[in-house]
Amino acid sequence: MEEIKREIQGRYNDEEIDLLQLLLDMGKHFRHLWWLCVLLVLGSAALVTGALFVLRSPMYQSSASFTVATGEESGSYSFYYDSGTADQLSMTFPYILESGYFRSVLLEHLGTNNLNGTITAETISGSNVVTMKVQSSSPQDAYAILTTAIEIYPEAAHFVLGDISFSMLTQPQIPSEPYNRPSIGKSCLLGAGLGMLLSMAILLLLAIFRKNVCAKEEMRKITSMRCLAMLPRVHVKARTKKRTMQLSFLNPSLPHGYTESIRVLKNRVVKAMESKNQKVLLVTSTVSGEGKSVTAVNLAGQLAIDGARVLLVDGDLRKQQDGQLLNLTAEYGLMEACKESDMAAVWKGIERNSATLQESGLLFLGGGKVLNQPASLLNSSELKRCMQSLRAEVDYIIIDSPPCGMFQDTAILAEYVDSVLYLVGYDRLPASAIREGIHALGGQLATFLGYAFNSCPENRGGDGYGYGKYGYGRYGMYGYSGRKER
Repeated sequence: MEEIKREIQGRYNDEEIDLLQLLLDMGKHFRHLWWLCVLLVLGSAALVTGALFVLRSPMYQSSASFTVATGEESGSYSFYYDSGTADQLSMTFPYILESGYFRSVLLEHLGTNNLNGTITAETISGSNVVTMKVQSSSPQDAYAILTTAIEIYPEAAHFVLGDISFSMLTQPQIPSEPYNRPSIGKSCLLGAGLGMLLSMAILLLLAIFRKNVCAKEEMRKITSMRCLAMLPRVHVKARTKKRTMQLSFLNPSLPHGYTESIRVLKNRVVKAMESKNQKVLLVTSTVSGEGKSVTAVNLAGQLAIDGARVLLVDGDLRKQQDGQLLNLTAEYGLMEACKESDMAAVWKGIERNSATLQESGLLFLGGGKVLNQPASLLNSSELKRCMQSLRAEVDYIIIDSPPCGMFQDTAILAEYVDSVLYLVGYDRLPASAIREGIHALGGQLATFLGYAFNSCPENRGGDGYGYGKYGYGRYGMYGYSGRKER
C-alpha cells in the first residue's frame, strides 16, 4: 500500500489529486477503451448467469401450515388463545425440532441414517398458527420428511407441551420445481453491475498510473527543447467520413486553424535554422501515429508556398507513403537516387515525381520501392554523396524519417541533417517513452531544433480544431520496447 501511495503522489507531484482531472482522465480512457468496458459488462453478465445456473444445486421446498391445540383432561382440545401461551409455543416449537430426540425418532420413521434435508418452523406472533418447511435436494425427500415430522411431532413434544394436535390449514405437497432457481434478469443485472464496477476500477487505475504527456510543463521534465508549436486536432466531419480526408496543404478544405498553426511552426523553424545557417531538417517522433509525416509534408509545403526551394524526402524506406498525402504516384525515392552516378539523372527523377506539384513549387524525392532492411543503404557512401549534392541545390531539405523509438534508421539519417524537429503526440505516450526516443538521437551530430505538440484539443492550444489519424498501421500502434527509463 505504501508503494502505491508513493507512486500516486509522485505522479501528481505530491499534490492532492484533482478529482475533476481524474474524472476527465477516466473519461478519456473510456473513449479509447469503451469497447473493453462493453465486453466486460456483457461478459460478466453472461458469466455470472451461467455460473448461477451451472454451479447452484437445485433445492426443493415442501411446506404446510396448521394450528396447534392443547388437550384437556376431558379429552377435548382447545386452541392457544392468549399471547403468553402463543409466545411459549413460538419458542418451544423450533427447539423441539432441533432436539436430538426428535431427530432420532424422525430418522427411525423414515428408515434412514441420514436426513436429506433441513426442517424449520415459523409461528405467527400472538397466534397458534405454525408453518413448517422442509428443504431438500430431492422433492420426494422434502415431502416425506415434512409429512413424517408433522405426524410424529405431537408425540415427540408430549413431555414439553403436553397433549397437542394439529389442524391443517394447507397440506404438504411434493414440490414440482426448485425454489432457488436463479432469475435470468436478476443474474444478468448482477453480472452487469460487477462488470461495470470492474470497468470503473480499470479506468481509475489507468487514470492514476498511466499518465501520458500532454503539457509543456511535463515536457520540461523530459527535455530542455523549446516548444515550437501546438498543432490542433482536425475533426473529420460526418459527411467526410466515407472518404479519406487528406491532411495536406494541397487540400483546400484543410481547416484554417490547422493551416495557421503550420504557418506558425514554419516561421519558427525558419528563424531558428537561418540563425544557424542550416538547411536540412529531420522530422521524427517516438512511435507511429503521432502525425510526423503529415507535419513534415505540410511544413515543406508551407515553405515552398512562401517561395523557398524545398525538397521533401521520404526517408521512411520501410513504408514510402508520403506520396499518398501529396496525391502522387511517385516511384523515385532514395533507393533509386543512390543507384544513379549522375546527379542530373537524380534531378530528372525528382522532377518526374514533382510534376503535379509545380504550382506549389515543392520538390519530392520518395515513393520508390519499399526496403525492409534499409540500414546498408542509409550508411552507404552513395547516399552521403547524394545528400551533399542535393543540399547545394535547394534552400531547405525536409526529411520525413521513421519513428526513432522503433527503428535505428532515424539515428542513421540524423548524420545527414543539421537539425531535428521532434513531434510529440498529445496525450499519446508516457514520459519514459518520449525520453527514450529523444535519447536515441542524443548521441548524433544533429541538434534538436525543438518539439511540437500534435493533435491538441481546443483548450490546450490551437484554434479549436483537432488532428485526425493518419495511419502507420504496418508498424502497429506503439512499437517501442518498454525499456526502463534511463
